[in-house]
Amino acid sequence: MRSFLFCAYVILSLTAKAQNTDKIIMGTIDSVYSNILHENRKIWVHMPDTTSPDGIFYPQRYPVVYLLDGDAAHVASVASMLDQLGGGGGNTMFPQMILVGIPNTYRSRDLTPSHFTNTLSLDSMSAAQTGGGENFISFIEKELMPHIDSSYPTAPYRVLIGHSFGGLMAIHILINHTNLFNAYIAIDPSMWWDNQKLLKQVNTVLQQKNFQGRSLYLAMANTMDKGMDTVTVKTDTNFNSLHIRSIMQLGHYLNANRQNGLAINWKYYPDYGHDAVALYAEHDGLPSIFKFYNYSIPFGEFFNPTYKGDTLLAAHYKAVSRQMGYTISPPEQLVSALAHELCDLKQFDRAYYFLKMNIESYSKSFNAYETMGDFYVAKGDKQVAREFYSKALALMYLPRIKEKLDKLK
Repeated sequence: MRSFLFCAYVILSLTAKAQNTDKIIMGTIDSVYSNILHENRKIWVHMPDTTSPDGIFYPQRYPVVYLLDGDAAHVASVASMLDQLGGGGGNTMFPQMILVGIPNTYRSRDLTPSHFTNTLSLDSMSAAQTGGGENFISFIEKELMPHIDSSYPTAPYRVLIGHSFGGLMAIHILINHTNLFNAYIAIDPSMWWDNQKLLKQVNTVLQQKNFQGRSLYLAMANTMDKGMDTVTVKTDTNFNSLHIRSIMQLGHYLNANRQNGLAINWKYYPDYGHDAVALYAEHDGLPSIFKFYNYSIPFGEFFNPTYKGDTLLAAHYKAVSRQMGYTISPPEQLVSALAHELCDLKQFDRAYYFLKMNIESYSKSFNAYETMGDFYVAKGDKQVAREFYSKALALMYLPRIKEKLDKLK
């Protein structure tokens, strides 16, 4: 795998980690040769900040966001949101996630589901290439996703983000390849494409198909002519309003078919046009998709010895696991910090509850056993402390753990 460091100098405000250099490192440029598309496809990969002191905490696996039209600036802006709202500054509106940006080679070919040349929005060469969407989907499913899953620490949850033609493709995949992604964000999708061919299919499929476990955030920009509003535009017949009228019709179909299990949320952005809406919709769409994820510990009450909500954290992550379809444990670092503070406060029974939670969730983490050893030292039980230090040392030989063990002999 060829991979090169690249710098996000395009957006200096990106909250990325400096790596002992004068450059801001944002991720890697990777590539996959596609036998389906007969071309080499570059991809931009941004990993969450996985650093921990001395590698204390057990390595995690992460959901993956696939971003269509994934050029440098687009990847940088979405990566910044993922970092800030997925753990940065204590924000946990959604999990830490890997971002895979897919830059374009032939955009009109890959992001259109049908061949259509009768359009005013494309030049003749681009129009002639249209309709390669199914091959592009095959590339994603059979070549790109296996490469990402084998090269990066992925979890079995995927989000697709697409804008304009990318939004059209997101709706096409949702309707025709439903299980390829768990969640979809379609931003001002070009549902007018090919005389609304996909839009007409959507109406039928939404009535017949089961979308349980899938979710969609749909964003609609203000592309109306001056003097129009969302009421008057519905009766307009000009081509200029076909784009927004088609999205409004899509929203109507979605609302009328709530019985199919698809979790939907859609929003109109009256202050933003077609090009400007993407950043705002992504900022809103990701928390909407993961509205079940965030959990705020009431720290003002938590360390009071009379607090009775210790089980709420584990219960929350069990609910999150049901939503996402795989087991997600409470974060080891958070649980460890809670246990240490409770231990310092001499609330040993509560501290033990959280330390045991970490061992059960992260059975291969030396830190989970080392902190349990510290707990028993604080309680004065040297024999049990030795047992846990020995288990920690077997998982990871560190001089400090050896010193702790030796002091107890």
